[in-house]
Amino acid sequence: MVIIPNPQTPPKLSSPSLPQAVRFFSPKQKRILIFASIVFAAILVSSAFAFYFWLTSFKKSQVDFAIAGPDQVASGDSAVYTISYWNNTDQIIQNAVLTIRYPQDAVVGGDKIIQSVDLGNIGVGGGGKREITAAFIGPDKSIKKLGAVLSYKPQNTSSTFENDALKDIAISGSALSVDFKAPEAALPNAKNTYTIHYKNNLDKAFRNISIEVVYPENFKFISADKAPAKENNIWNIGDLNPNEEGDILFSGILGADASASFESAIGVVENNIFYKFSRSSSQVNLAALPLKLEISANDRRDFSVNPGDNLRFKIHYENNSGIALSEVVLKARLNGSMYDFSTLKTSGYFSGANNTITWSAGNVSDFKSLPSGASGDVEFQINAKSQYPIKTFRDRNFLLQVSAEMNTPTAPPSLAAKSLSVAGDFSLKVNTKAVLKTKGYYFDSAIKNSGPLPPKVGQTTTYSVHWQITNYSNDIGDVVVKTVLPEGVSWLNKKAGAGADTLEHNDRTGELVWSVGKVAAGTGILLNYYEVIFQVGLTPSVGKANSVVPILSESALTANDTFTGNGISITAPALKTDLPDDPGVGYLKSRVQP
Repeated sequence: MVIIPNPQTPPKLSSPSLPQAVRFFSPKQKRILIFASIVFAAILVSSAFAFYFWLTSFKKSQVDFAIAGPDQVASGDSAVYTISYWNNTDQIIQNAVLTIRYPQDAVVGGDKIIQSVDLGNIGVGGGGKREITAAFIGPDKSIKKLGAVLSYKPQNTSSTFENDALKDIAISGSALSVDFKAPEAALPNAKNTYTIHYKNNLDKAFRNISIEVVYPENFKFISADKAPAKENNIWNIGDLNPNEEGDILFSGILGADASASFESAIGVVENNIFYKFSRSSSQVNLAALPLKLEISANDRRDFSVNPGDNLRFKIHYENNSGIALSEVVLKARLNGSMYDFSTLKTSGYFSGANNTITWSAGNVSDFKSLPSGASGDVEFQINAKSQYPIKTFRDRNFLLQVSAEMNTPTAPPSLAAKSLSVAGDFSLKVNTKAVLKTKGYYFDSAIKNSGPLPPKVGQTTTYSVHWQITNYSNDIGDVVVKTVLPEGVSWLNKKAGAGADTLEHNDRTGELVWSVGKVAAGTGILLNYYEVIFQVGLTPSVGKANSVVPILSESALTANDTFTGNGISITAPALKTDLPDDPGVGYLKSRVQP
């Protein structure tokens, strides 16, 4: 009998075992299952290790490190800051070092902007505080940063850790202030008085106060009511008591630019360093010049002078004040050791005590009352000395200077001044003089010569030649001496003297070139002349018989005067066999024998 199952009743199946279930996976599924099991096991192990490490590792965040102190200070005012460090870990931290980094220009003890302190070991729960005192310097509303680093090694690790701390400090004002004041109507090329006002703005004293002023390039300092410490622009004030203030008055002449800037600074001097607490810049606008002076020589403003030159100086003046100026006096002082005062010609009164020429109403009628808009000239003539007055190494770079000043007791009401004066300066540089000498010898201790004397046709006679350079008042540079060997003269490549290394001969052209370079002022005067010695050989041809023949052509020296900037070009005559500098030769031994 065939039994047909009831479709409403599902067959009963038994659950397979794990090995049986695995047999149902494909090979690929088996590999995935094995890999997932391994990864899961690795994650469990790693998590266990990480948890253990977290429980036992060093925690840098548990080392407290901070900087406390004022958030705002005046520039230059000292303040106290506290650096605290605490070990809240469960390990001893070893070899702890505290490094403090101050801002640039901070005034600190020991004059170091980076300081290190060895703290040793810090136990669990241990720590400490360190106070530092510093003055921060900067412009108002600037930010300065005080930094510190704590480096150490935890007991149970080999690594070094660092904790950083940073403090922003705002600069508010300055402990010391300086204010530069100029006259409302400063005059160009005239003496004006300026005021430096300084003040201690705090209720504490400061020591070793100094003030510095940087002048414009065209400013000439004259005097001050307090003597500068050095260079006419630095004043040592000393100590300033709380809220103490004061003034420095100085006078000077400012050139004819439309405006100029004065830079001033105040601060303290510590360990020979000037810490500038406060700086200021002051623009000075110049008023229109009511009185004008202009100096020229030989109708020129810029040239250099040679010894013995005649100089015609002219001082031109103009009254642009808008009013007549009474009792005008014009003075011109002549400075320079190259003036030959015995040649002076002038309509003014000359005082030899101070080398000053004075013009007043006594010799210039307009100076009794110089009308508004009037102009004119005063003149004088003088020669430069024909010889340089060189006695020491300081006697060099000579100048011929004229310093003129025109003044009157009257002044325009707009200037609010009791008098009016204007000044002008003029100077001329004096050129140096260089000399090249060519000397020849047969009898010479420097280089031994040989051959017949007098020279003979077809035979070689050797001679030594000396080039000597003398230079007077200014250094000269790019010095080169050149010549050409004449026909029948050969180069023997024997050299001596200080310049021997820079003397070269060209076999193809027969040219000799001595590349000297620089020759100092006073060479040949206070120092020995600069010299090179070389030997040449003369082999006369038949056509030279019974003649005095050249052994060296004309020599030429070129150079630059480093003081005046002018070029120099001089020559020395050709050298012949008569050898005027060798007393053992003379005319009888100079003619070529057949």
